[in-house]
Amino acid sequence: MSIQDPNRSPQPSQPSPARGSSAEPLPVSGRMLALFFAALAVALVLGYLFLNKLVDISREEDCALAHRYNCGAVEVPSNRQ
Repeated sequence: MSIQDPNRSPQPSQPSPARGSSAEPLPVSGRMLALFFAALAVALVLGYLFLNKLVDISREEDCALAHRYNCGAVEVPSNRQ
C-alpha cells in the first residue's frame, strides 16, 4: 500500500501520443492545393453552364404554357460586313 500526501494535488493523466503521430497537422502540398482549386474551378464552370441550361428550358416552358407558337430559338445570320 502506498501512502499519499493529503496536501499534494493529483496530477491529471494525459494520454501518451501514438507512435509516429505529431501534435501539428501535416502541411498541405502545393500540388494538392492546385488540384483542389482546379476542381473548384471546374465545378463552378459546370454549375454555371447547368444553370444557364435550366434557365433556357424554363423560358421555353413558360412560352409554351402561354400558348405561343414562336417559342423556338431565333437564329440571326451573322454575315454582316
